[in-house]
Amino acid sequence: MKDLLKKPLPVMPEDIREKLEQPDITLTAFEKKNEILRDPMLQQEVGYRKMEDGSYLVSMVCPMPGITPEMIQWWFWWHPQKPERYQIWYPGDHISIDYSKKQAEYFEQPSCPEFQDNTQNPVERIGGLRMPLRIDFVTPEEFGFSREEMCKHNIPLMVCGHVGLFNGLIWHTEMAHIYKQTDDGLFLISRFWLGRTMNPLLRKLIITDKMAKGMAEHCCIEYRNLWEILPGLYHQYGRC
Repeated sequence: MKDLLKKPLPVMPEDIREKLEQPDITLTAFEKKNEILRDPMLQQEVGYRKMEDGSYLVSMVCPMPGITPEMIQWWFWWHPQKPERYQIWYPGDHISIDYSKKQAEYFEQPSCPEFQDNTQNPVERIGGLRMPLRIDFVTPEEFGFSREEMCKHNIPLMVCGHVGLFNGLIWHTEMAHIYKQTDDGLFLISRFWLGRTMNPLLRKLIITDKMAKGMAEHCCIEYRNLWEILPGLYHQYGRC
């Protein structure tokens, strides 16, 4: 597994790079997020854009042929158990991770259990900034997505969370990774609503074009790298 720390990271596709240079996406409000499940055009959007209240929306996609929902579910249970597992996801930018002691029983089971709400504490670099994060992972329903719409539009899995800094002292991002089933695997549709719940003055200081672009770039690379390494890891270590 240590060899994966030396593995070259994927190169950002040129079409993604071009879209991030001239970002133009639909400003889908957090309250209207179920529209993303219904609209194929929204599912293809890449970029970032400032909303009227000063918050930002970041959109990214990643084709993941050969990946199954079971692999993704396993990954989000398996990798928080040891920092080196998190580091191989994005060597250099993923620094460390642990989880809330309240979830010890969930994470320390011998094989991947059914999802339950959990809190993870990753430390990573986004846009060059070192961030000690807290992510409260919740079910899609708790996040506000419709299970009926998920089933109707061939979406077997989502990974949703509320993201904060300094153990939740500052909550700054609502995160949704939407996995759509395709003929050959999954297609990842990611959304980040940055600064939506923050104090307006703090939001103006922290949530900027640079941060939004950095989030988009980070998401683009980390999930393409996960697509490359996950099948081998799941084959070797996975038990769901």
